[in-house]
Amino acid sequence: MLDLSSFRLSRLACASLLLPAALTLASAQTAPPPSSSPSLAEAPPPTGGTNLREALDAAWALSPAARSADNRRAQLQARERAASSWINGSPSALLAQRNDRFNNNGGFREHEAELELPIWSPGVRGATQRELAAQRLAFEPQLLIARLKVAAEVRELAASLAVARTERELAARKHSEALALAQDVERRVKAGDSARVDGLQAQSLVQQAATGREQTAVALTRQLNQWLTLTGLANVPALEEVLPPVHPSVQPEHPALQAAQTRVQAAQATLELIQTDRRDPMAIGVGVTRERATFGAAGESHLRLAIKIPFGTDNRNAPRIAAARAELDDAQAELDAAQRQTRDELASALAELDAARRTQASMAERARLSTEVQTLVAKAYRLGEADLPIRLRAESEKFEADLSLARARVGMQRAISQLNQALGLLP
Repeated sequence: MLDLSSFRLSRLACASLLLPAALTLASAQTAPPPSSSPSLAEAPPPTGGTNLREALDAAWALSPAARSADNRRAQLQARERAASSWINGSPSALLAQRNDRFNNNGGFREHEAELELPIWSPGVRGATQRELAAQRLAFEPQLLIARLKVAAEVRELAASLAVARTERELAARKHSEALALAQDVERRVKAGDSARVDGLQAQSLVQQAATGREQTAVALTRQLNQWLTLTGLANVPALEEVLPPVHPSVQPEHPALQAAQTRVQAAQATLELIQTDRRDPMAIGVGVTRERATFGAAGESHLRLAIKIPFGTDNRNAPRIAAARAELDDAQAELDAAQRQTRDELASALAELDAARRTQASMAERARLSTEVQTLVAKAYRLGEADLPIRLRAESEKFEADLSLARARVGMQRAISQLNQALGLLP
């Protein structure tokens, strides 16, 4: 014979076990179960067919930095071609004519044509080429930093979507379980084994579960729209990344450090160029003059050579040098800040990963205990040893425990993603 002593749970003991997740039950008017019309909560989540790397590539293709990258490379290449030329700028032509037509009209005529070519000042061409080389070296790390920022958005939104999907699935499960419980209670009420108030409470729980299901469906739809805006994709990948080594550390190849270091080098090259280029470009002029003294006189031609040497003054150079030094100071400060920030972000990511592990273990134990309690209470309720409020509290505690465990599992994956992000690793 079945021993019922293990199922004789007092109300006080059950309440003390299930108090953290007690469900607030309000009085509600009699309402029929919701119709079976389709809702947002019943739509299957769009998953599969995409991984995080593909999602990152799609989001990167839509980003402003990616769309302008080719033209910025072309700009650098055009400047490098200009720096390899032996002239420093665009040539200019001069055409002039003189005559005495408006005074004595003795037949004097003079025509002049001149071509002016700007040339490099000593050392400026080499300094310009070194500056462009430093800028080209800094270009790719800057692009990688921009891509890493997009990766952070993709990772965070994928984690939020994983939580939203989990909440919607559990809310749909809770609604199904509430419907089954309401039908069981309704049979008991009709059989006279339960009071009418139990039926009303069960129907109220169905309505609450339906509302929660719809709310989670709306939240999921909102997240999906944000994902579509970010990546242009309808499919959402699973948040699965490889755990880094046991004792990870920030490497010199970290994109943030590389970008800051190459910016310092570019600022140094710019300062060197400005200190070398202390005057406007010199110019060489080659001209031909054709003149006639009077009517009937033979024309004479002359070749003209000229060189223009501008002078460098503090009015021109001092502001440019000061601005270049300020840019160098800013780049060095940014490098120092990047070194501190990468260390701090890694330490925070490791702490969050450790906390996520402990939380997942704790939530797994809570889910196990709540499942055991719910099983015992449900069996006691079927045998008449526990009333409906106790069973509702047990069901609520199990739902909250399952939801917390699901969130903890997503939190673990999110912590791994954040650790990879702190290490400068792309999906």
